[in-house]
Amino acid sequence: MGKRGEINPKLGITDGKMNSELKSSLRQLWRNTSRKIFIRSVRRKDINPATGRGWFVVDCSDCSRVMGVTQKAKRTKKDGSLEKRERSVFEIDHIDGITPMQNPSEALHKYYHDLMYGEMRVLCVECHKKRTFK
Repeated sequence: MGKRGEINPKLGITDGKMNSELKSSLRQLWRNTSRKIFIRSVRRKDINPATGRGWFVVDCSDCSRVMGVTQKAKRTKKDGSLEKRERSVFEIDHIDGITPMQNPSEALHKYYHDLMYGEMRVLCVECHKKRTFK
């Protein structure tokens, strides 16, 4: 057995790679379905202070920071430098977490159910880092 596991002869990839591909596909599906519907349900109209025009905003569940739904900013990396591209200033947090998927044949349904139907909330990036660290 190699360093990264044995390649499954039917799939042509390792089990770890299969888990990664499944999670990636499900997360993309989540972003385009239940995450999008959730954001629509919690957003509200407000005035953009930079332009004076109307825009949709969401509030952080922990610190009550008001953030634009389309607002982006460069995030700080661990080494203190800024990332090259701007990303959203808020993240969606699954309150009860998501069941880890170690073995897809046993945990795929639970992972999918937690991801798609789990209770969610909006958190700013800083609050999400604190929650995830715990």
